[in-house]
Amino acid sequence: MFIKRKNLGVVLLVLLIFSSLIFFLKASSIRYQRNSLKPKLVAPQVQASGSAVKEKPILTFGVVSDIHVQAKNKIAKLKFLKMLSDVKEHLNIHTLIINGDLGNGSSSDYAALRKLIGSQANYLKIFYTIGNHEFYQAYVNPKTKCWSPKTFPNNESDQTAINRFLSYTGQSNVYYDNYISGYHFIFLGSEKSALSGKRYRDKTYLSTTQIAWFQKKLKENYVPHKPIFVFLHQPFPSTTSSKEYRSIHNYVLQEDQLRTLLSNYPEVIVFSGHTHWLLGQGREIMQGPFIVVNDSSVEMPVDHNGVKESKESQGLQVTVYKDQVVIQGRDFANNTWITKAIHKINLSKE
Repeated sequence: MFIKRKNLGVVLLVLLIFSSLIFFLKASSIRYQRNSLKPKLVAPQVQASGSAVKEKPILTFGVVSDIHVQAKNKIAKLKFLKMLSDVKEHLNIHTLIINGDLGNGSSSDYAALRKLIGSQANYLKIFYTIGNHEFYQAYVNPKTKCWSPKTFPNNESDQTAINRFLSYTGQSNVYYDNYISGYHFIFLGSEKSALSGKRYRDKTYLSTTQIAWFQKKLKENYVPHKPIFVFLHQPFPSTTSSKEYRSIHNYVLQEDQLRTLLSNYPEVIVFSGHTHWLLGQGREIMQGPFIVVNDSSVEMPVDHNGVKESKESQGLQVTVYKDQVVIQGRDFANNTWITKAIHKINLSKE
């Protein structure tokens, strides 16, 4: 039986639309498979309203980074307050991770951040990681209080910067862990910066002691198919190559060691910032075999061309169910979900 020529174009158009729809649905969600570097994609079950499924979530938390709150930066402070307001009024979040680049590492920056949180977010349990900007007081002249790279390191040291960060956060180290609703949260952090040499610059350096500790913590109370949440300011790609992640290589000096270590834990979901990448560009999540997630920036997201989006302010809400984790991009500037940045990670054993 032959198709009439006048109907052939219509048939081909319908087939093209159907194929495109199937591809779009598959690209929005991830299901991991042990011992496989190629993720199996399934259609998402997420509504734009923010509800993922009918079952009650076990845990919901927020992840933001690169807030860059500085004592003299009014815009950064306003954006941070807007984010806190959105979290308080519209999101069911009581735990928030600020994943590095809190300010520029000065005592006045930490004081400004403390004041903002105290005014609006005392109900939040906040966890912090250290970012490269926590070491940036080394670029400020202590006499003039002005930006002065020429006089670097301006009487600063890595330990001095780390001590200020720990004093603010109340942590005993830049790496630590915690359990929330029975789920393991592990926080990693750089122990060196450009203050220790040019090779470190804005990269993450993890000591052998920290890596050994991390390996031990991954095994602690390990349950197959139960997610482990890991936070590190600078990103490192998973073992699956991706053009979107090609430019983030070498942000972590111990990247190869971490990839080898995490290759045995497909349950791990690593959150990172640093790049400020705008959500919804297809750059926010990648798998192979563990999962890496970009959490953008509250203060200044940038698009895929590196253009600053000054009106944008972004972060993530993570909702944990028995058999899945739903990661949703949030537009804090407009109090809306970013529909192109909603992903479901299937945790079932099938």
